[in-house]
Amino acid sequence: MDNNTNINWYPGHMAKAKRLIEDDLKLIDVVIEVIDARIPISSRNPDLNKMVKNKKKIIILNKSDLADDIQTKKWKEYLTNKDTIAISMNSLNNNRVNEIINTIEKIMAEEKAKALEKGRTGRTIRVLIIGIPNVRKIFFNKSNI
Repeated sequence: MDNNTNINWYPGHMAKAKRLIEDDLKLIDVVIEVIDARIPISSRNPDLNKMVKNKKKIIILNKSDLADDIQTKKWKEYLTNKDTIAISMNSLNNNRVNEIINTIEKIMAEEKAKALEKGRTGRTIRVLIIGIPNVRKIFFNKSNI
């Protein structure tokens, strides 16, 4: 084998998903990244974090019912900063969906106020939910958040 040959291990469906996310990001207001509360670092794709670095972001520590409560609290504190809010939940029972919706409304309040000043009303907040396989990504539907 030639020493200059690159081996591409990245599966085609992952590369395609990455391209689609990059294309859609210009239309997105808020990114929700779903990670596994039991393994918060290894259940993240570093490429996703780089791609969404300039977006408002919510990190969902999912499967929190299966994780240690004290460690989950520490991870929430660690992951929360000026651009990101971390929320723990168990998506099987949707116990925090209203909190997520309220958080989206809160972090978009300034943009909505600016739009209202310009006479633009009724614009829907566009949210992208991302995460690696098996983190149990949640889906909810709420118009006019």
